[in-house]
Amino acid sequence: MPLSRFLSVSTVSLLLLAGCDKPGKDSGTKPASGSSESAAKGTPVVTFDGGAVTIEQLQGYIAQMNPAARTRIESLDQRREYAQGLARFELFVTEARKRGLENDPEVQEAMKRAMVQQLLFKEFDEKAPPIPPEELSSYYESHKAEFVQPARARYSHLLVPAPKGSPDRAAKKKLAQALREKASKLQSLDFDSFDALITEASGNPAAKPAEADTHLVSPEELKARLGEPVAAAASALKQPGDLSPVVESDSGFHLIKLTDLRPAKNQPLDAVSSMLKARMARERRDARVAKFTEELQERAHFKTDEAALQKLQVDLQAPQAASSGPVPGFLPTPAATK
Repeated sequence: MPLSRFLSVSTVSLLLLAGCDKPGKDSGTKPASGSSESAAKGTPVVTFDGGAVTIEQLQGYIAQMNPAARTRIESLDQRREYAQGLARFELFVTEARKRGLENDPEVQEAMKRAMVQQLLFKEFDEKAPPIPPEELSSYYESHKAEFVQPARARYSHLLVPAPKGSPDRAAKKKLAQALREKASKLQSLDFDSFDALITEASGNPAAKPAEADTHLVSPEELKARLGEPVAAAASALKQPGDLSPVVESDSGFHLIKLTDLRPAKNQPLDAVSSMLKARMARERRDARVAKFTEELQERAHFKTDEAALQKLQVDLQAPQAASSGPVPGFLPTPAATK
């Protein structure tokens, strides 16, 4: 089994049992180190040459687990397997060290990744200041449109153009009534077939069904867009699939089909404060990471030779070469700081 696959499987299984929320979080306990010193610092449960897993360590790990993870070690057999699994891991660590695998390129690459993750955690998570209530309130007010919205609806709208006073207005009204008859015979939720009638309604062979879609609009927005008569007819539609009668306006004759309903939203600050705190913390962390990255690059005289970069070849058709080492670590360009 390749080392990278072994590490990924083992690490995932250990993290699931440990239930830790953040890398590097100090629980007051230390992993078994494979040394006799660790065995002397608590009550041994599983011992091996040079080390032990102790009750104190296990108790600390269990304290860090979420309730779902703890259900996997309720029985004595499960607890035994967990303790022995930790000890077996230490045996593998000791054996790997004996074989000099600490200097293996994949191990070194994994260690570099872990160090970068730990650096990010120590610098930007542990040191993150709390968000003051007044800043949370200000953030909520500036994003209030996300949380307080009027009821909105979505419609399919067909217009048979016939400006008031035009000589063919009576004929266009008959066309609108014929289209209404066609539409009434469709399945109520067959919105695509209804939208396809836009070619006949508009008289434009190039008209696209998507043009019939109003997208989500409030009653006021629909009134401003299509006028009072259409908005009034739309407000009478209660269920998706409902179809209006022919609606006459100065611009022609309209058919409206309700396709979606969204109730009003009114989420006060108290209801979204946890989510907003997490969002603000993430945004502020990103900004601090970006600033820190810029400072590191500046101190290190970070630069890119664009002329050399242009010589780099990327052949999309070339066969994949065999791996010659671990995939290198990568950090994307940080978002611009505000």
